Amino acid sequence: MTQPSPTPQAVNRLRALGDRELLAFFNEVTSKTSRELLKVLPSVDGFRKDSAASLPKRKQALLHHFLKKGGAPKANKEHADLAYYYLWRAWAEQHLKDVEGLAAMLDAIENATAKDHPQVVADQPQAEIEALFRSLHEQSFLNNCAAETIARLLQFSPFETTDTLERLVSSAKPHVAVERDRALSVLPKRLQGHEDLLKSLQGDVERLSGEVARLAETVTGLVARPAPVVEEGVPTHALEAVLAELAAVRKELETHGQAVARVSDAAVGRLKAVERSVADLEALWSDTEDRAGKHTAELQQQLADIAERVGQLGQNASPAPVQTEAPSVASTPPLRVVPLEQRLHPIKALATGIEAAALLTSNYTALGLKSPGAAVFAEEVLAAVVTGRVLFLKGSFSTELARATALSLAGKHVVRARVPVGFVDAATLDTDVVAALGKQDGTIGALVLERVNNAPFELLADAIADLIRDASVLVVATLADGVSTFPEQPLYLQLGPVFDADVLDWSIFPKANAVVSAGALASLDPKALSMQLSKGKAQTEELLRLLRKDRSLRNPRIERTATAFMSTLESFRTSNAPTSLQSTSYGWLWPFWRMTGLATEDIEDELDGGRIDSEDHVDTRLQLLLDLAGIRRE
Repeated sequence: MTQPSPTPQAVNRLRALGDRELLAFFNEVTSKTSRELLKVLPSVDGFRKDSAASLPKRKQALLHHFLKKGGAPKANKEHADLAYYYLWRAWAEQHLKDVEGLAAMLDAIENATAKDHPQVVADQPQAEIEALFRSLHEQSFLNNCAAETIARLLQFSPFETTDTLERLVSSAKPHVAVERDRALSVLPKRLQGHEDLLKSLQGDVERLSGEVARLAETVTGLVARPAPVVEEGVPTHALEAVLAELAAVRKELETHGQAVARVSDAAVGRLKAVERSVADLEALWSDTEDRAGKHTAELQQQLADIAERVGQLGQNASPAPVQTEAPSVASTPPLRVVPLEQRLHPIKALATGIEAAALLTSNYTALGLKSPGAAVFAEEVLAAVVTGRVLFLKGSFSTELARATALSLAGKHVVRARVPVGFVDAATLDTDVVAALGKQDGTIGALVLERVNNAPFELLADAIADLIRDASVLVVATLADGVSTFPEQPLYLQLGPVFDADVLDWSIFPKANAVVSAGALASLDPKALSMQLSKGKAQTEELLRLLRKDRSLRNPRIERTATAFMSTLESFRTSNAPTSLQSTSYGWLWPFWRMTGLATEDIEDELDGGRIDSEDHVDTRLQLLLDLAGIRRE
């Protein structure tokens, strides 16, 4: 068998993860398995080849040879490729031990590599690789593995990540569902065990009842026995014998009484355990029924949508071909774009950036944002809207802020779409939004895209870019927080900032019955909105230095978008608290550094506790972000 070598695409993907993530992956292989890898891991000076104490150093050596830029010597590179594959396979066999036939599928990949490519081992047997991940996808629905484990296996694999593999991973059964179904399958056995215990307890109680009855008869006989007549001269040892007999009976009664009490207590305890198990089963069953009901309702809605689309195809549509192949493993639900339900007061026409910022400030204050933070955030949102037309909001009030922002700037021309969990079809997002908005009458439109991180953002990014390029539309997206969400990634920042709303200054007691007012912005051009209010020059060179803090990573598109935002904000904002660099740090630098894994000490040094080169003002939002992450020094 020949072990597959990592492809160039896989090497680039693993390099992007960084040494820290790769070393964490290596350390997830247990010591017992690691000892078996000592034969293939690179050796290091000062340690014997079979020394377990050399494992950390040898893993570091593997990273050095495997990820060395410019290429390592051929012998070292081949040895490192072999060691990495063996370590990846050991991880799979340890963390997917419940998967049936895993070793055979991995052997099939190695056999296919040796058979099909005896000379060029860098080529990958794609059919066998897809068979492995298709089997893992099926095994997840048998509760033998979870989607998160499969995703990690693919993420660190030496194979290319194709659309087919990503679709299989994203549509697998998540860990939460696997654990829930495992608990449901175990509960009937637990109930059967408790039933058997109850039967045994019943037998114990019946046996002890017989013992108590026998003792009761004995006591009754003793009570009915006539009292002996003690004549004078009778020896005292006869009385002592009677007393001894009565004492023995009393002791036996006490012993059996204690046994009955112990059995009774045990029976009560076990009955309570059975009752708790039954309650757990009822709760899980109720939860399963609720989930099934919701899922059925969603399926019915999707079927209704399909029927409506089929009806619109017309009478002359050709008949659908007969399906001869097996059905697709994963479904791809489309995004449903619907108008945002709203009660609009008279819509205010917005001709300038000052008017737009004032309405945003008023609406944010109605939601509970305190002054002057509401005005500062309104200026940042407006600058993001006119430069990139996209912004992302996260936090507990993200949905309310997103809808208020859209209504403030687009009035009645607002639609929304909620991203479902998993794989989603966004191919027609741009045309669906334009159709749903209808005639805009010279004003802009807005899309509120909720829970955008429920699906891989690669599926949505191009559709969003097409939408904002071809139509006068802004996109306000929200990020969800849950176990089924995908991690934040720099691709967000290529389109717009990521604002964490939880660090804004919210009022605990907002005004009652406050309403959001609607506005209509005629243009997204800063010049047309007269947003050149000052001649201040943004510190773009400093911003670029900070964006390039990690010398191993550069993203020119993020640099372009962030610089445009900072320059627009600098010319529009008339005050210096916060500075445009502090605002850009809040929306771009902080999320970018956290996404790329920049060292916490570097983040703290650059942000300087929220000062970031301002002599007079500390941005409390940056301060709170540092505190929440636990990396701010006093």
